[in-house]
Amino acid sequence: MDFEFADRQLELLYTTGRSKKHRVQAQVARKFVERVNRIQDAVDINDLRVPPSMHFEKLQGFSGRYSIRVDLTWRLEFEIDFDNEQKTAGSVRIVALSRHYQ
Repeated sequence: MDFEFADRQLELLYTTGRSKKHRVQAQVARKFVERVNRIQDAVDINDLRVPPSMHFEKLQGFSGRYSIRVDLTWRLEFEIDFDNEQKTAGSVRIVALSRHYQ
């Protein structure tokens, strides 16, 4: 699926592994890159359900926002602009790297 970043700092974290806004350990930055690459390689949202450890889920309280786990502490939040009636494929906007349960 196509993707874009909501802000420059998320894009910097993806391209360089560092960001002033998102100060994370190197292993979290690597996993973040892996997860973004998985989104890019996905044909539809069902590809994000494998492996189940990513815990792909629709977030409550946010219209159209989803998340996958980066690790036990961090999750990657994104919005999907669906291209089809089945709501399985579309363009992804990566909006946040957040602490899970914070």
